[in-house]
Amino acid sequence: MNHYLSRRKLLGISAAGAGALVLGAGCAPFTGSTASPDGSAVTGEQLFQPLLSTLAAASVADEKALSMQMAQAATRFWGALDPAQQTKATYSFGDEERLRWHWTTPGNFPRNGLPLNEMTEEQKTLALALLQTSVSEAGFTKALDIMSLQRDLGNDPELYYITLFGTPGTSDHWGWRWEGHHLSHHFTVIGEQVAMTPFFLGSWPTKSEAGLRAMAREEDAGLELVNSLSESARASAIFQERTLTRHETQNAPRVNPLAPVGIAYPELNDTQQGLVTEILQSYLQSLPLLIATPTWERVTNAGMEQIRFGWAGSLEYSQPQYYRIQGPSFLLEFDNSRNGGTHIHSVWRDFERDFGYHLL
Repeated sequence: MNHYLSRRKLLGISAAGAGALVLGAGCAPFTGSTASPDGSAVTGEQLFQPLLSTLAAASVADEKALSMQMAQAATRFWGALDPAQQTKATYSFGDEERLRWHWTTPGNFPRNGLPLNEMTEEQKTLALALLQTSVSEAGFTKALDIMSLQRDLGNDPELYYITLFGTPGTSDHWGWRWEGHHLSHHFTVIGEQVAMTPFFLGSWPTKSEAGLRAMAREEDAGLELVNSLSESARASAIFQERTLTRHETQNAPRVNPLAPVGIAYPELNDTQQGLVTEILQSYLQSLPLLIATPTWERVTNAGMEQIRFGWAGSLEYSQPQYYRIQGPSFLLEFDNSRNGGTHIHSVWRDFERDFGYHLL
């Protein structure tokens, strides 16, 4: 099979998401809605449209240009803050805060940095411009959709924190983070090289009352894969009858490969292998093509034959379930165990390159 990650594949595959668990009491109860007055679903782009009207995605030729654009966007954002905001938003690159992260609500796990809801409209636009510069078009849309679902939970869709580490655009190391409920993106820049893992994507509800699904394909493709297996193959894939209820790696700053459970990639037929590829590329399409392509090449060069797909829990839609896909260089965990299988958390971990460890 052809595993080349083309621009068309990256931009054409439905965006993905997946699983983890909320700390303590977890997410707030449903009290709001993502519906417009006519009852149709409101996307993240529609919710944040007043701030997005002046933004335009820029193309870059190489990783050096990407790092420069990120530095310029970060510098513009930082320069628009007042001194008190700059102090709140900024840490040294070597501070332990850079490795401190989570996916739950800020009420359950307090965040450090400057939240959108403490910014002026100009500052919010510059913050969104920094995010748009740092991820792909699909990744930007997915982030906005995840944020917009906070309204269904009665939460503030602007309770997302921007934190800078070090000084952008200097010879020193620097990085930044965008984080809040169900969304955590980390960016590390060392010279002209950029690292963008780990990243966490989640969704509750999996489908809003108005019909918005922020992580549809990540959920559906996993179910399609496990249900397409023969009886013997499914027995190999399912490593536990009940769902795990949480992703195993949690918010560890560095992770090692988990136990090699599930069915091996060579034991799948072409269609099933294609679903594995689709799931993985759905996650990677949240990253800029210049980062997603070499990441995919590392996955394939390490050996597709060493990838395993493991499942735990129900085989039915909107029921508690967990899956993971693991290869020599990466781990993708998807957990949809909470709230009767309507609450997705997921995380992509790179065993060598999370937080730019390989560059330090």
